[in-house]
Parts: sequence; structure tokens; C-alpha cells
Amino acid sequence: MLKLSKIGEIEVVLHRPIPDGFEIKQATILVKADGWYCSFSLEDKTVPDTLSIDEITTVTGIDVGLEKFLTTADGQSIEVPQYYRSSQSKLARQQRKLARKVKGSNNHSKQSNKVAKLHLHVARQRKEFHYHVAHWLVNSYDLIVFETLNIRGLARTRLAKSILDVAWGTFLEIMQAVAVKRGKLTLGVDPRGTSINCSSCGERVEKTMAVRVHSCSCGLVIDRDWNAALNLLKRGSVGLPIPGCGGLGDTQPTKQQVSFVNLRCSR
Repeated sequence: MLKLSKIGEIEVVLHRPIPDGFEIKQATILVKADGWYCSFSLEDKTVPDTLSIDEITTVTGIDVGLEKFLTTADGQSIEVPQYYRSSQSKLARQQRKLARKVKGSNNHSKQSNKVAKLHLHVARQRKEFHYHVAHWLVNSYDLIVFETLNIRGLARTRLAKSILDVAWGTFLEIMQAVAVKRGKLTLGVDPRGTSINCSSCGERVEKTMAVRVHSCSCGLVIDRDWNAALNLLKRGSVGLPIPGCGGLGDTQPTKQQVSFVNLRCSR
């Protein structure tokens, strides 16, 4: 039973117990397509202190994109799941059924709820994927350097549907929250020039979005997203006493060789 002020006692399904030592600070009542929910805000006094600079041993930069969801500075990439696009045909079919219903009728209300449940399912798939990736990154690295993007501006372009489907902004918020909970560090840097500048020699290599390989006169030929991730790492690790960050040019890859991390969600 959940007892709320000014409402009284409500019968609820408690999907997980309140952890020992946690203090309930706030309760928020939410209504979604598949029912009512009560979300608790808890105070966790066991959150570890953030790592100091001297304690950092592993660091990476991440470049997000539409062809690959993200690429790390050590060449690992994660594919874009495209949950919304994969559900478009099913969603369009349900929306056509909704358009044939009389507004205000019970059938219209039922069909509208079916459409809303489909959108909710896609949102939950995307959120679970974001948490999987965030936990993988935080478990693997002590410091994660990411690019601060103007996502609202990007969402006004012709790629708006794909950009909103990957939801970079939501992912970066989740990643930073997971990092704080684990005592790890994240750092946002300006992404300007990271795709154009060579991560090995610093020379500008102009290229269009269609060109997916960075090829420089210094001999470096790698995936453009990998090159951008290396530039982000360099930019974010300036002045930090981290082994290997000052001499990234000595350990640059010499050919395009990107490995893929397979993260699959249960939904």
C-alpha cells in the first residue's frame, strides 16, 4: 500500500524494494499509456567520491554519429539501433486505423491508446539501450571526454528524424548520471574541427559528410569517427597527468580497423 497526503492509501505493485539506507525525498505520480506510476526520488548516501586526477588510469573520447551510435578513441564502435525507424511501418498502420475512427468515440480512444503504447515501447527500448552503453563506458574508463553538441540546432536539419531517434542529448545525460554514481569523471569539450583536423599531425583535411574515411598526407588512414574521437580525447586531456594522453601521436593506428561492441537489449 502507498499512502499519499491528501489522497490516502493506494494499492500498488512494488516492482523493486526500497534499498536499505536510502531515504525517500519525493514521490511523483505519472500517467503513461499503459497505466499509472509512482516515481520515488531517493537520497543515496553511499555514492562514492569522484576520482581525483591522480587516480585516473583509463581515459577515452567518444564521437557520436548517425552511421555508428558512438566511436571511442581506441577504435571501438557501437551500431545505431534505429528503434523508431524499425517500428515505423507498424506505427503507420496503427495511425491509419486511428484516422478512420470517429473522434470522441470509444473506438478512437482505444486506438489512440494503442498508438501511444507503441511510442512508449520505442522510448523504453531506446532508454534501455542508452543505459547499457553508459554502464559499459563507465565500467571501462575512468574519464570519458564527449562532445558538447547543439542538438536543438541539429534537429532542425533534414536529418531531424534520425537525430531524434538516436537521442544523443538523453544518452549524454544518462552517461553523466551513471558516472557520478560510480565516482567516474566525464568532460564535455567543443567538437569544432575534430572531424577535419588530423589526430596525428594536426593538419586540416577537408571532407564532406559523405566521406567516411580520414586520409591524411602524414600517412594516417582511419575511420573519420575514430579520428574525431582521438581529437576529442586530446582536447579534453590537455594538462592532465594521464599516461599515454600526451603521446597519442606515437600510438596512432595506421589503417582503418574498427571493432564493434555488440550491445543487445532484451526488449
